[in-house]
Amino acid sequence: MTTYLIIGANRVGQLVARQLATESATVRLLHDGKETLPSDLATQVTELTGDLTQEATYTAALQDQPIIFSALTGMDVDLAFEALFDAQYHQRLTFQRFVMLSTAGVDQEVIGDLAYPGITDVAEYLKQQRYAAKLVDEAEFPYTILRPVTLADSPRRDPQIIKEGAAVPAGTVSRETVAQVAVSLLQAGGADYQSLAIC
Repeated sequence: MTTYLIIGANRVGQLVARQLATESATVRLLHDGKETLPSDLATQVTELTGDLTQEATYTAALQDQPIIFSALTGMDVDLAFEALFDAQYHQRLTFQRFVMLSTAGVDQEVIGDLAYPGITDVAEYLKQQRYAAKLVDEAEFPYTILRPVTLADSPRRDPQIIKEGAAVPAGTVSRETVAQVAVSLLQAGGADYQSLAIC
């Protein structure tokens, strides 16, 4: 049976967990104490909580070397990744696959003005996202970084996937669309060692 670890219980993390939980798989959802799960989702997953910037938080979550999706957004994702990869290193684990939710704009590839809701220091936020992506790249296991434009609560539609290095138009993309792309990569793989914008 496949084991998945979702880090972060925001809307995208919950959507991914719901889709994976419908399969015959073990789904762990690790989040900090500020986030809560709807009661129906909490019955479908193994819920773990803790300080995501502390290595010990990841010990139980990493058992059985799960396939990992990081749904972390906002500030300090880089600090959480330092703790995660310290735990991975000290437990001598090899990750099968790692999918990271980041944001468009980290490569200065966006054409137009992109909104970053809830972020007051955009320059620092993008710097932290770049460093988190660098940690993922240096860990040397199969990964895909997803860089959506501004997330919106709109119906799912076919995604426009743009490879790294190409211009990305500012705009919005449905959280459901991003979650579907993430689930597809987690289940079937593909796009190894790539950073993909989603519009």
